[in-house]
Amino acid sequence: MNAIIESLPFLLKGFGYTVWLSICCVVVSVIVGVIVGVLRTLENTVIRLASKVFIDVFRGIPTLVVLFLVFFLLPTIGFQIPNFLSALIGLSLWAIANVAEAVRGSIQSIPKTQTEVSYALGLNYVNTMMYVIIPQATKRVLPSIIGILTNLVQSTSLTVLIGNVEFLKSAQITIERITMMGSNNTAVFMLYTLVLAGYFIICYPLSLWSRNLENRLKV
Repeated sequence: MNAIIESLPFLLKGFGYTVWLSICCVVVSVIVGVIVGVLRTLENTVIRLASKVFIDVFRGIPTLVVLFLVFFLLPTIGFQIPNFLSALIGLSLWAIANVAEAVRGSIQSIPKTQTEVSYALGLNYVNTMMYVIIPQATKRVLPSIIGILTNLVQSTSLTVLIGNVEFLKSAQITIERITMMGSNNTAVFMLYTLVLAGYFIICYPLSLWSRNLENRLKV
């Protein structure tokens, strides 16, 4: 128990890293993912196909492979970036593609007659999307996006493979240290319980945010 208490600053540092990485990835993924999802529904063939290729490529590649591509490929073409930024880019690319596909599906699930009626009433494309389509599509897509973002937070543990010491890795290092000191399995169980609680603390606010947004939109 004393070993765990002594390791708390190290564990909190790993937890803080995971929280900050999660927040950055969530913000980037939601903003860019929504934009790419909307572009996927445009009538412009070039933009629609480009966004489709992006979505299909990064949805079809495992998250770990994307992380390795960013971490090892960018330096070879002259871009030396810190591990945190590599993790942010790699995780966000996967999440952006999945969020964009969810947004695309929700927008296209709205009956086309609503778009036609909006045009007949004098609304242009932008106003139709902002005031008619997106408010309805938002409630439909929220559960999917929250699921994607939850997986995104959990995937931060993969960044240890590119040299990041996040929450789970800090717990594993602590376990190795206290095991060498002769601690029993109770300490190990307590540490993994702490990790479980930590990820719950990060993920649960996403669900609360989703419910709050649904209530505010009232669609």
